[in-house]
Amino acid sequence: MKKIISVILLLSFVLCLFACKETDTVTETETETEEESYVPVDISDIVSPLSINGEEVPYSLYRYYFAAVRFRYDSDDQSFWEDNDYTDKIRDEVMRYIRRNYALSECAEQYGVELTESEKRQVEQKVMSDRLQYADDNEYYRSLDGNYLTEDTYRFLEELASLEDKLLSYLISDESGPKINDDPALIKRYIDNYVIRCDHILILNDDGDDKNENETLMKELHEKLKNGADFEELKEKYSEDGQTNGNDIGYYIAEGDISQILSDAAFALEVGQISDVIYAPYGYHIVKRLEKDEKYIEDNLSTTFLSFYQSHMLSEMLKKLIDKQKIVYDNSYYTYTPQTLK
Repeated sequence: MKKIISVILLLSFVLCLFACKETDTVTETETETEEESYVPVDISDIVSPLSINGEEVPYSLYRYYFAAVRFRYDSDDQSFWEDNDYTDKIRDEVMRYIRRNYALSECAEQYGVELTESEKRQVEQKVMSDRLQYADDNEYYRSLDGNYLTEDTYRFLEELASLEDKLLSYLISDESGPKINDDPALIKRYIDNYVIRCDHILILNDDGDDKNENETLMKELHEKLKNGADFEELKEKYSEDGQTNGNDIGYYIAEGDISQILSDAAFALEVGQISDVIYAPYGYHIVKRLEKDEKYIEDNLSTTFLSFYQSHMLSEMLKKLIDKQKIVYDNSYYTYTPQTLK
């Protein structure tokens, strides 16, 4: 299984391969008997699939995002594409993240925010430190290839994450005005308009599971809920989401915080309603929309919800730049599909 981990939708979409590094060690004997060095996949001569405002988007970056988004759909199960075609949706999601990256860089440039040489060295040190966690270069480059990453792309993503942190710090600082403030009234208005509270029952398609059995179970649970069964009781008994089991808080989410399928389903519900059974390659969901807890919001207004609000305001600033971007597609852009990407 590839070691691609969760997508950071509202931030810089950095998927860090090193956070899920394999723990298996390579013995000295295995290393000594390695006949030849691993040669990473060479994609340096592949043309850029598109440009944004006249700047070519490297194929290596587009390929990485495409593979990461594809993984969210098929969880590395190629048979998923025999009966499903989400190519256009994948392309749209990939473009959303890439366009946001370029808008982020443009926004930082407009405000004179850039990484210092010292900050760039810190990124480089992190990249090198991550590399040293591997037994040898062969294992390191296999891991990069397994995640559709090049070392340059990984370094770029790390620098972009650092730049976003620095830009946001500037925008909320007195030095900038601040451009994004912490007025409680504005945060509450944001929560009223953009944030919902929900919970879900999750059954995972773990290795060895029969997906048909899991689907049948979820349909049975859905029927019980329609007939008046208690959502909390079924959640505690069946759900495999350790984040919400044992508490009744659920999740507070804004659009885009989670996968598009779940986000669309959650925001389409009225308070108290449950969704249909939602299929994802990794499992099945039943989502319930909950009423917001005003005391919980008040208690977390200056922490969790302030962070939500600040990220939202930065995204709103970036949207204005995204709307003005000029995109030019190369013919190769339309040749990449979940089945053909390599």
